[in-house]
Amino acid sequence: MEATVTQQQYEAFAETVSGQVSTNAPLADECKRHMTLSLTWAALHLEDSDNRHCDLLLKGAYGTAVEAVSLLAIGLVRPAILSLRAHYELSLQFLYYKDHPVEWRGVKSFRNQPNLPGVNKKYLKDFYPEFENRFKTLTSHKSRRNEDCYVILSGVAHGTALHSITSATVPEELVEDIDTVGSAVEVFHDTAENINDINISCFQGNWISLPEAIKTDLIYRFKDKQPAVELDL
Repeated sequence: MEATVTQQQYEAFAETVSGQVSTNAPLADECKRHMTLSLTWAALHLEDSDNRHCDLLLKGAYGTAVEAVSLLAIGLVRPAILSLRAHYELSLQFLYYKDHPVEWRGVKSFRNQPNLPGVNKKYLKDFYPEFENRFKTLTSHKSRRNEDCYVILSGVAHGTALHSITSATVPEELVEDIDTVGSAVEVFHDTAENINDINISCFQGNWISLPEAIKTDLIYRFKDKQPAVELDL
């Protein structure tokens, strides 16, 4: 393929992206609102000086959230979900490595591979006594459709979610239609809520010390019950 043709294809891609932004922006904004839950936790953890040894993970969690929403705004759904998966992984890695500075040094020096979510959740379950009961209670009051969003995120990443495999032959065809973009909103919601619930389940403070955004969400989800009592906070 000649260079001039390739340039034309990229220009067509840029034009298509530009034309889609105004249509996709409301959906991207909705995803951004959903991400408030997980990003509130990242901000809270960044305030703790004890976490500075692995604050790269928190900054990465924020960056991948920005990346995911931005990619969705221009209609690149599959890359957006891949960034959302990275957001989930980094958020859970932090909860492990904040307690393991030595192991984190091994990851930073590329001697060790970072843990996958399953390992991190097992650690939280084993070493935070309140984790299992709290997470079970939160799951019984979930607003997300999928109990474990990581299955969906990994399906897209590994190509087992067959409907997400791209058949694009030119860059312009990577830009998805509005219906496909809209289908990703639920995945953003489910991912943020799942990260939120994992953080609440191992939270060492009390109800008063929870951020307002987290308390507001819990009050809505628990309806006529008192989340502070139900979660023993």
